[in-house]
Amino acid sequence: MFINKNKSRRKILLYFICLSSSLLFICYYSIINIFQPFIPKVRIQSERKDPFKKIFISHYTTTYGKRTDSKSKIFNNNLENICALLDPEEYPYANAVFVSLIDLVHLPTLPSSNESYRKKYQSQFWLLHTEESPRKSYETVQLNDITDLDDWFNLTATLKPESDIHIQYNGYRIKPEIINFLEKKFNKTYPRTNFSQFILKKDFVEKTNSFYMKTLANVLSKEINLRQDYHANTCPYTCNTPLSNDLILYLQPYLKPRNFQMKNRNIVYIAWFVSNCNTHSNREEYVSKLRSQKGIQIDIFGFCSSLFNSRRLSERCRKGIPNCTLDILTKYRFYLSFENSKCDTYITEKYWINGLNQHAVPIVLGASREQYKRIAVPYSYIHVDDYQSVEQLAEELHRLNQNDSEYMKYLQWTQLYDVGSDYMPTILYDIHSTLCFLGHYQRLYEMEKVNQESKYLLELIRYLFSIKNITLKNFNWNTATTKLIKISDFYNPKVNCWDYDYPSIFKRIWNFFFIWTKLF
Repeated sequence: MFINKNKSRRKILLYFICLSSSLLFICYYSIINIFQPFIPKVRIQSERKDPFKKIFISHYTTTYGKRTDSKSKIFNNNLENICALLDPEEYPYANAVFVSLIDLVHLPTLPSSNESYRKKYQSQFWLLHTEESPRKSYETVQLNDITDLDDWFNLTATLKPESDIHIQYNGYRIKPEIINFLEKKFNKTYPRTNFSQFILKKDFVEKTNSFYMKTLANVLSKEINLRQDYHANTCPYTCNTPLSNDLILYLQPYLKPRNFQMKNRNIVYIAWFVSNCNTHSNREEYVSKLRSQKGIQIDIFGFCSSLFNSRRLSERCRKGIPNCTLDILTKYRFYLSFENSKCDTYITEKYWINGLNQHAVPIVLGASREQYKRIAVPYSYIHVDDYQSVEQLAEELHRLNQNDSEYMKYLQWTQLYDVGSDYMPTILYDIHSTLCFLGHYQRLYEMEKVNQESKYLLELIRYLFSIKNITLKNFNWNTATTKLIKISDFYNPKVNCWDYDYPSIFKRIWNFFFIWTKLF
C-alpha cells in the first residue's frame, strides 16, 4: 500500500515536471520570440545572357519569414520583359534592394574593408517596408540605435501616408449607384475618371533602332492602358474621397432604415477578437475598465479570451471556418477595433476588415482622431479619444443602444461606400513594379545626354505614375535621384508613438501561465 502511494506520488511529480518543462519551453519561445534570423550570404552571380537589360530587384530579408527569390512570381507577364528578381544572396548585383523591417537583423557590411557598403553601392535603390507600427517593427533588428538606419534608404513603404508608397489594408469608394442617383434625381454632376486609349507615337516606333528602347516602349504602353482601364473601372468617381456633407443631406430621405431586433436594450453587447495579450497601447486595461461599467457586456474571442472571461463562450472561430468572424459579429452592436500600439496612422485590419463588417459599429483605439478622420470611412467608427473617460464612453454606448436612428448614423456608410482592397491608395503601384520603373527612369535619364529618344520614355514613366497622382515624395523626377532618409525621424517609436513601455517580462509570464492554466 505504502509502495503504491509512493509510485503514485512519483507519477504525479513526474507529470508535473514534464508539464512545467513543456510550459516553460513554450513560454520561452512565445514571449522572448527567439527564432533563426535570415541573413543572406553573398555569392557570385552567374553570368546572364539576356538581350534586354532588365532592372533587377533583390530581397535582402525575408518578408514575415517568407523567402522571395528568382523563382518567385511577382511581376505580370508584361513586366517580366523588363523586370526580374534576384536571389537574396545576389543583392550586391541588384539595381534595387527590398528590406522588410520586421525581418531585418542588420544591414550589410564589406568584409576586410574600411569602406562602407552604402558608399560603395551608392547607385542602388534601397526600400524600407513595414506594415507594423514603429513599436513592433524593430523587434529583430540588432542596432545600437535607430540612427544606425539613417542615410541608407531611398524610399519607404509604410502605413504612413507620407511614405513614398502608402500601404493601407483597404480603401473605399463612393458607390456608383449613389452617383447615378444624384445625377438623375438632383441633376448633380460628379467628376468621372476617364482615360483615352494610349497609343505610342508612330515616329518613335519608326525611328528608333534600339532594341532596349522599343521593348521598353511597348511594355510601358501596355502597362499604361492596363492601369488606366483598371483605375477607371475600380474608381470611376475617385477612391478614398468622401461625399460632401451637402450631398449626404440630399440623400438622407432616400436611405433605407434598418430594423434591429434586440432582446435587452439595457445591455450593450460588444465583441472583441484578440490574440496578443500584452500590448504597448495597454488596451487590456481599457477593456477591463469598460467591461466593469454597468450594462456593458464584452464577449472576448481568441487566444486571450481566457485572460478576461470568467465564462466559456459557446462560439469559437477556428482556422478553416469561412466567415466565422462575420457570423459572430452579426449578433453584436459594437466591435472593439483596438490596436496594439498608439502610433501615427497605425490603422490595421482590426478596423478595415473586422471593424467595417457592416453589422457591428467599430470602437477604435490606436491612431489619433485626426488621423482617423483623414484616412477612415467617414462616420463609420467611434473613437475612444472623443470621450474624456471610460464612463463617458459607456454612457454614449447606452444612448446609442436605446436610439436606433442615432446608432444607424454609424452604419449609414454601408449604403454610400464600397470597401475593399481594390480601392487602396497605391493598389496599382506595388513596391516591385515601382522599383523597376524607377530603375529604368534612372537609366534613361543618364542616356538622355546622348540619346534624345529617351526623353519620350521618361515622359511615359512619369505619366504612368500620374494616373493615380502618385508623387513618390522622396524621388526627384527632374534629377532622377532621392535623398537618403532619416529613419530615426520618419519611423521612430519615440517620435511617432505616444503609448506605454512594453509590459514587463514578469507580467507577460504571468499572463501566459494564466491563459494556459485556463485552457486545460
